[in-house]
Amino acid sequence: MNASRDEPAIPLRLRRPLAAVWISLGLHAALIALVQLAPPPAGTGAPVIEARLESPRAAPPAADVPPLAPAADAPDDSAQDAPRLAPSETAEALPVAEPAAPAPAASPPAPGAAEPLPGVTIASAVDLTYYSARDLDVPPRALREIVPDYPGAADRQRLSGKVRLQLKLEADGRVSDVDVVSAVPPGLFEDSALKAFRDARFAPAQKGGRPVRALVLIEVEYDWEGRPR
Repeated sequence: MNASRDEPAIPLRLRRPLAAVWISLGLHAALIALVQLAPPPAGTGAPVIEARLESPRAAPPAADVPPLAPAADAPDDSAQDAPRLAPSETAEALPVAEPAAPAPAASPPAPGAAEPLPGVTIASAVDLTYYSARDLDVPPRALREIVPDYPGAADRQRLSGKVRLQLKLEADGRVSDVDVVSAVPPGLFEDSALKAFRDARFAPAQKGGRPVRALVLIEVEYDWEGRPR
């Protein structure tokens, strides 16, 4: 009995798809074999980047003299021999300036408080000096005759005497003060002389064409024999 006759026959419509699947599987197997056997070409590997962390270096202190440039043929060993500072040492080497404290604001004046007044100098236009007779251009003059009363005790005793007075005259001619400078005999004629000149009025003294104060000495003489009777 023939064996080919016992195997089932593949339909014609399925033969072409199956042939395409076998061809595709053969191609993929050949490519996988080539990739595993062929070594990777030299120089086609991905570049490797190496990174290294270092501590920050302290800034060199400022100097008045510029640093000397290294010689052209000297090897640059600064990257290898330069000391590296720890983070704490770097912080100490670079001090941070503290912010200045704000100035205290001026407190406003309390409500109702009086504001200070600016200093004022007041110059008096009135001459307060008492001028003596030698400093005056025009001496003072009595507006009426001054006749003191003769004391009764001196009249009965037939005594004579003298009283010297100092008068302070104002610029309007008034007598502001009277003092006894001397009296002979003492204690007898003083009251009569003071009373007579306290009530007197004078034309004011003048200096530089204007009335001024004056200091005047007056001697009052009491003559018992020459007095009117």
